[in-house]
Amino acid sequence: MSATTKPSMGTTIDLALTEQERNELRLALRTYVTDLRMEIAHTDRYELREELKAQRAVLEEVLRRLGESAGAAGQGRQGEGT
Repeated sequence: MSATTKPSMGTTIDLALTEQERNELRLALRTYVTDLRMEIAHTDRYELREELKAQRAVLEEVLRRLGESAGAAGQGRQGEGT
């Protein structure tokens, strides 16, 4: 599996992952994004909250692309719900 991402600097990075690596990366990102949502909710400083929201948006886009890349959106570990 190969994923192409476009970081904010305008460069493109190709990353080849096995199905297991892809699933583990998706799980780690979903966990982090969930924690990030909690942190956003508890952050009082506007500037920091906006930075965290931007980070969350980037990671959610990566998750979306990881789901599309193998044509198996919504699949994680066996028995894992999304």
